[in-house]
This record gives sequence, C-alpha cells and structure tokens, in this order.
Amino acid sequence: MAKVVDPVSHYDATRVHLLHHAEEGSVYRDFYDEVVRCISDIDPRIEVVPHLCAVYEFSEVMREVLCIMQDEANRCGDDLDIYVNISAGTSEYSAAALIASMMNTGTAIPFTVGAEEFQVPPEKVREVYYDGDRPVGLTKTTKEPKAVSAYPIESPDPVRVLALKVLDEQIGRDDTCASTMMRLLNEKGLFGDYEKKPTDRPEQKEVMRYQRNFVDYWLEKGWVEKVSKRRSKVTKRGRDVLDVFYDSYSRMRP
Repeated sequence: MAKVVDPVSHYDATRVHLLHHAEEGSVYRDFYDEVVRCISDIDPRIEVVPHLCAVYEFSEVMREVLCIMQDEANRCGDDLDIYVNISAGTSEYSAAALIASMMNTGTAIPFTVGAEEFQVPPEKVREVYYDGDRPVGLTKTTKEPKAVSAYPIESPDPVRVLALKVLDEQIGRDDTCASTMMRLLNEKGLFGDYEKKPTDRPEQKEVMRYQRNFVDYWLEKGWVEKVSKRRSKVTKRGRDVLDVFYDSYSRMRP
C-alpha cells in the first residue's frame, strides 16, 4: 500500500486513479478501502477515481490506462502532468502503464518507487515464502503463460544518438563549431558527402544540412539546450538517451 499512497503525497496529487479488481466481499477489498482511507488522510480534497478492471489482463489494463490519459487531457488541456506509478500493481499493469506513458510522452511522467522497509521481517521469510524447506516465493503455482500484445514505440534515430555522443565529447573539449562537428561526423560515417579538409571553410549549404539534420533534431527532442549563442549542453533527457541506447547502437554494423 505504501507504494500507492506515499507517491500521492510526494507529488501533491489532486486526483488519483486506482485500477483494481477488489469486488465487495473479497479479501482485496480491505486493502483497497485502506488505500482510499490513507489518501483521504493526506488531504480529503483529493479525488479518488476507481476503475474496476481485470488487472491481470494486459489488453484491458492498457485500454483503461489510455482512456484515463485521454480523459485527463480532455479535462485539463495542455497544462497537464500525469504521474504514472509503474511500481504498484500487477506485472501486466506495470508493462501496460509504461507503454501507455511512452505513447503519451508530452503529458505522462512514469515513475518507480522502491521499498525502503518491508512488512515481512527477515526472520519471517522462511515462514511466509517457503514450502517446507523449499523456497517458492509469493507465487506457488502459475497459470498458463499468455503472449502479450506488442505495440510499436519509435526508438530514437541511431545516427542522431551516435552523433550526440560526438557532440557531448566535443562539449568537453570546448569545440562544437559546425565545421569540426561535420568533419568528425563524416569520419564516423554519420555525415556523408562531406570531405572538406580541416582548413577549408564549409559551404553554407553544408552547415545548414548539419543544423537541420542534427542540431534542430536534438533541440526538438530536448536532448540538447542552448546555454548561449555559441554554447550548448546535453540535457538530462539527452544523457538518458545516451545511457540507454548508445552502447547498443555503437555495436550496429555499418
């Protein structure tokens, strides 16, 4: 429950959507009611919106989360931040919520929250998570596996990611002028049809091609921001892109 309730306070939420399958009379209803009560204790003005759905069915959860996001967008317009908790709930919910967030990157902000303290103390683990002398975990048996429907999410362009690494290195060298970047990108096969010598002054059309294909793209994606007229820096979003994608992209065969 803490993984649901604590982020509500942290983000100063005004409306909380809870997906659940806690029907009246079920053991899970006690947990759901306690979550609602705890949220009310934070601030009675917080609106709790329940969504009864099959939380173990990926497609149904995906549909519900996407509908919630669209309803919130219709309600609030462009001035909207939807914080999506992908740590609390079923694995089907976590996967669906993350994919839905990536489909709505303009408004959805997925977050995780880790456990700092557990309800089951270490000395009770064998009693709770063991079957005799055999460790089994929380789940003892499973249902038949079901394939998850895949939804395409556009990956960042490999050439622009690899080029961003070059820019980042050149920022460290305090040399990000277009002519230097164009030459280095050409040497790495990222900026074709550019064979000017270091002493040559690049043609304006080549500079504009570099600006359009790389700089404008980085700025639009929020990977880079201008510090001054001649200086830029890689943003946190840009560093996240490099951390996640650069190593795999750098292994691609030409």
